[in-house]
Amino acid sequence: MSLIRQSTFAGKAGRLLVCSLALPMILAATPARSQPTPAPEIVPGTIWRDGNGNSINAHGGGVLFFEGTYYWYGEHKVPGKVDSHHGDFADGGVHAYSSADLYHWKDEGVVLPVQEEDPQRALASGCTLERPKVLFNARTGTFVMFFKYYPRGTGYDTGFVGVATSASPTGPFEFRHTFLAADSPKGSGDFAIFRDTDGSVYHLTVRKPDRAFCIGKLRDDYLFPEGSYRVVAGIPRETEAPALMRIAGRYYLIGSGSTGWKPNAARSFVADSIAGPYESTGNPCVGVNPHLGAGPEKTFGGQISFLLPVAGKQDAYIAMFDLWKPEAPAEGLYVWLPVTLANGKPVVTWRDRWSLSSFEKSSARIE
Repeated sequence: MSLIRQSTFAGKAGRLLVCSLALPMILAATPARSQPTPAPEIVPGTIWRDGNGNSINAHGGGVLFFEGTYYWYGEHKVPGKVDSHHGDFADGGVHAYSSADLYHWKDEGVVLPVQEEDPQRALASGCTLERPKVLFNARTGTFVMFFKYYPRGTGYDTGFVGVATSASPTGPFEFRHTFLAADSPKGSGDFAIFRDTDGSVYHLTVRKPDRAFCIGKLRDDYLFPEGSYRVVAGIPRETEAPALMRIAGRYYLIGSGSTGWKPNAARSFVADSIAGPYESTGNPCVGVNPHLGAGPEKTFGGQISFLLPVAGKQDAYIAMFDLWKPEAPAEGLYVWLPVTLANGKPVVTWRDRWSLSSFEKSSARIE
């Protein structure tokens, strides 16, 4: 394209000549209005993808914050398999992801694999490995992983605590040993690992076979219990999936009932001591998960796995839930929601989408 400009001047014969001068078209391009980058959000109950575009595969997990980075560890479920109650074993080990902001996650791979090729290995294919949690031990410079462990071919009869260690948060983790917890020859089931403000680390768990809720302190290397366990007063039997947080010197525990893979109503408790006695504060859940039509009576269709403290924000916690899918475990989804306190009770309200700025408006601690 060209812009045509006509110019008139007198020639030698005195005639007016009209010349057309073709000039290049100069278009002052109007800058396209740059669309603002959408603020990152957490969208509970939907597919959450890692930086490679793959669905995050870290079920029943927990998060470690270390030197400015969050590390999410969870059960790696093998696609195409169902849960072990159906005669198949989807547990493939522990998968890890890292993040600087809790929104975007980098795949760090399977950091503790189940051994498919060697049935004689402790972590052989066919074992059950569930609910991994990781702590960093500053004294030993070691990352210590804990998980529920049931040996291959034993079902859910005797529950061990598995222990693995690594020099790096992204592994690889090396399987070390197992121990039977809760002073029971049948061991224990679902658990929480909690480090208190004085550095002491506690193992809170469901004892087998009577399903009493117990607590024990770990050694300072975190590898074994330090002594005996005790039953926690105020926590009813069959309280599974315990998760713990401490706010203003009080301990808040959220757990679930015992109905296998089927969701049930969450339950919460508060105590002035980590060992109890605890007082019931009822069902913390409010609202409905619109994707499943599941409300408080079914914990949004899920089960709690961890209470995640948000770094740099006082008394800010995220309740992490799993939406289990036993017929296709690798397709299970996650629900992350902020925790608030109302009249001394933890409250987890459904939100279709939310961001960490919620904590700037209202922290978990409401005076």
